[in-house]
Amino acid sequence: MSSKGTILITGLNGYLAGRVAEAVLKAGYSVRGTVRNLAAGAEVHQALLDLGYGAGAEVVQVPDMTEPGAFDEATIGCSAIFHLASPVNETWTLHPAEVVRMAVSSTEGVLYSALKAGPQLQSVVYMSSAAAIFDVPPEPGVYTEKNWNTTSEPAVTKLGSDAGGLHAYCASKTAAERMFLRFRDERKPAFGMTTVQATYFIGPPLVPWKTKDRIPYSISNAWTLLQGQDVPGPMLLYESTIDIRDVARVILWSALNPQAADGERFLCASAAGGAQAVADILNKHKPSLGVAKGNPGQGYEPDYESASGTIAFSAKKAVQATGQDWIPYETSIIDTAEFLLQYLE
Repeated sequence: MSSKGTILITGLNGYLAGRVAEAVLKAGYSVRGTVRNLAAGAEVHQALLDLGYGAGAEVVQVPDMTEPGAFDEATIGCSAIFHLASPVNETWTLHPAEVVRMAVSSTEGVLYSALKAGPQLQSVVYMSSAAAIFDVPPEPGVYTEKNWNTTSEPAVTKLGSDAGGLHAYCASKTAAERMFLRFRDERKPAFGMTTVQATYFIGPPLVPWKTKDRIPYSISNAWTLLQGQDVPGPMLLYESTIDIRDVARVILWSALNPQAADGERFLCASAAGGAQAVADILNKHKPSLGVAKGNPGQGYEPDYESASGTIAFSAKKAVQATGQDWIPYETSIIDTAEFLLQYLE
């Protein structure tokens, strides 16, 4: 079957990117994915082959995404570009200002390459974060796409190395997204430009992490419980989550509907449960796992409403735009837990 076109995905080996590649291939498009090293990309490619989709995927190496022209060759001929790569691993080790510079320069580089990609390019989607929506520390309230982080960039400028990793991450996402939207306003490119924000990722990745040490913080509640430990305390800042398969769907929808999505921000946040909710769900649906019971029913709303809690999020805009609701929270938790069981062996 012939491809409808090629979609470039930067950071192909990330937690989210595998599911994005899967969605793209299922939609009939080919995937071109960039990675820092080819070995990491090969694992994603093999997973796609195992699913029967790998023939439509190729992996290219971009060792340093902050280099001018780093994405020039990769973007040529693409119908859409999904910029998912981000200097997350460096957030807690590099100087905060350098983390911001890397995020901004790589995103800017993708956009300048997009201008040279060809007339077939319809859309560029930037994967931002809920970190670009709230201040640090966040004020209580319900956050939407209308909100912006206004504290982290000034904190990095004023405090320098003392700003810390949290401000570094939030500032990098905020600065890169603001630059992305400013580029659209000033350059007025022929292609659509959309940003997507997300709260904590949950859901099963396409490619297993090599070791249990790679399991991300966002699903630490389930992992802690599966190891037989007590119900953990609250997550950092908030409890809102989103299944990566939902985020992948919104990113793809944005690219396939460039006129409707152009210039828009779409927040992805489906449910706020927390560790107690995870424990209750696993004890309800997977009692044989024998996870800690804690205080059943305490600390969350029965419907896991994402707009509940001290720091909450409303993502109605994305649901209305795409015409599809989020994956049920209990389904996401069960799927995540079942995936994690392999790390207990």
